[in-house]
Amino acid sequence: MSFTRSIALVARNHASRTPQCICGRPLSISPRTQWTSTSFFQPSTIRTPLPRRLHTSPHLQLLPKSKRSANPHVPLDRFQTGKARTYNLLKLETYREAYHDNPKGFIFAVVLGVVSLSLLGLALRAGYYTLIKPLHNYPEDVAKFIRRALYYEGKMEIKECMKNYQRAITAAEMLSMDPLSEEVTGLKIMYAGVAEKCQAYDKGVEWLERLRFEMLTLMEERREELGTVGWLKVMKRVIGISVKIGDLQVLDNDDANAEKTYEWSVKEALKVMSVQSRLNEEDERPWTVLEIAAIFENMASFYERKNKFDYATTLYLQAANLFHPPSCHSVILLNNVGACNMQRRLPSGEPMDRETQIESAKKWMEKALDIAANIEPPVRTEECDQGCVVALHNIGEVEEQLGKMDEAMLKFMEAQSLAFAIGFTEAYQNAGFAQERIKAKQAGTYESPEDRKKREEEEQRKKDEARTGGLPPLTLSKVGTRKRD
Repeated sequence: MSFTRSIALVARNHASRTPQCICGRPLSISPRTQWTSTSFFQPSTIRTPLPRRLHTSPHLQLLPKSKRSANPHVPLDRFQTGKARTYNLLKLETYREAYHDNPKGFIFAVVLGVVSLSLLGLALRAGYYTLIKPLHNYPEDVAKFIRRALYYEGKMEIKECMKNYQRAITAAEMLSMDPLSEEVTGLKIMYAGVAEKCQAYDKGVEWLERLRFEMLTLMEERREELGTVGWLKVMKRVIGISVKIGDLQVLDNDDANAEKTYEWSVKEALKVMSVQSRLNEEDERPWTVLEIAAIFENMASFYERKNKFDYATTLYLQAANLFHPPSCHSVILLNNVGACNMQRRLPSGEPMDRETQIESAKKWMEKALDIAANIEPPVRTEECDQGCVVALHNIGEVEEQLGKMDEAMLKFMEAQSLAFAIGFTEAYQNAGFAQERIKAKQAGTYESPEDRKKREEEEQRKKDEARTGGLPPLTLSKVGTRKRD
């Protein structure tokens, strides 16, 4: 190799390295001329590659170049030790790394975690309000049996449920808990409520009757100890038990005893009203107007189901007169008064005719609407709106019975519009059916349920005759059997 060629090779190797200045920036190298041995007088230009900046850290130069972009949230120095990658859930950098590595998976994990925690919170809340909070007033020796009873009640294992309720009642007696307290009486009411779930209504009535008798006896013995306010509080639970007894008797088709039970409740409610009215203004009043009115309303509903509309009207009026000033519940009660007046049958000797009776019922419903119009928020509740819908529908039925079809159609349309506005689905559907009935009557195509039943029976009789050729159907009611010898 000639001396000139050796110099050229050394110059080429030296050109592949990019010199740097002290500041770290690459120095640009201009093309240089190389002289070859074959053409000493013809210069050839050699282009050097583009300058490339080298890493300043000697460790990072050994890392292979990755095809993917590096995570800017991960310091690369942490991976030069050769140890396994670790995560610290208490640091924000861990979640940044996880999101950068897999954004979709990270978002899915976060959503799944939030949903799981929400469901867990709802389960804990339900368990607290079902098993812990209602039992926090009971000693643990009593509460543990109640929890077991509620568990078996949910699984409908009635035998084990009743056994644990009995153990809880026995434990309460051994711990000398007050038999007139809300805890003990509530426990016995829960015990009787199992019979209602099993539809053993007679057993439930028997247990509640025994509880009512025990409470009344103890109240008489401890009248001075309880005082007037304490007596009113205990009497409130006794009357509530009595109403529950009447409801179970109705479910057991024992209407005669149910009526007696409701009458006792109303009688005692009147006595409670008299006692509470004599209290001083600063004294506590255990009974509210709505609770007393509910006693009268409950018995009025019973009489209304039995078509005893005179008794029902009296009780509804008595309940409505308790509210001073009138409230949204007064709208419901006055509408019920009008409905009972519209349905009751006139005695033979009464001078009032049917048209006058219906007009009187209409006035009660209009009075209910006037009361609702004068009630403003926040006193006005959804009960007012629902009462107005029912009152408008009933007024439409009154107009329909009076033969005023156009006025009836307007009332039904108004009731349907208001029912749609407040989301009262059942009333909306009933108003729609009433409008269709009015249209059918105006067109002369309306058919009452009685007429429809007669028509269907007549059509079925004709089909039977056509199938049998006019002969009566063959029956075997008079065919005897031959005795064997």
